[in-house]
Amino acid sequence: MTRMVDGLIACANRTPSAIGVYLGAVLASAVGVSRLEHWGFGDSVWWAFVTTTTVGYGDLSPATIPGRVIAVLTMFAGIIGIGVIVGRIAAVVIRTHDDFTHEEQEELAADVDEQLKLLRQIQRDLRTATGGRGSASGSGRARG
Repeated sequence: MTRMVDGLIACANRTPSAIGVYLGAVLASAVGVSRLEHWGFGDSVWWAFVTTTTVGYGDLSPATIPGRVIAVLTMFAGIIGIGVIVGRIAAVVIRTHDDFTHEEQEELAADVDEQLKLLRQIQRDLRTATGGRGSASGSGRARG
């Protein structure tokens, strides 16, 4: 189950993949409804797009129970798919050049770790120099 979730997350984090999955769901819904409801493929694709985008003109609607089941699944796929795609596009639009890359974040984390080690060494040296009577902060207790 976690592999499937990881795969979905990886797909959602790639805009072209998310769009591809969304279009695949639209076409799968269109094919299913076309066969079950005996609609033309063009009408079925129209219905699937209208349904996934939650516009719902009402000009076409499935009459059979299996067609309605596909409709409900298509609605959920649309809500999730459109939400993911809009979110990905928003993330790209909002991203600024000030954002740190993953490599830069890793480098900053390593620098912070190194500085923390140096601060702890300074605390130990101060305790040794003062004979353990306190620390530089005056709290009397060493942290870390």
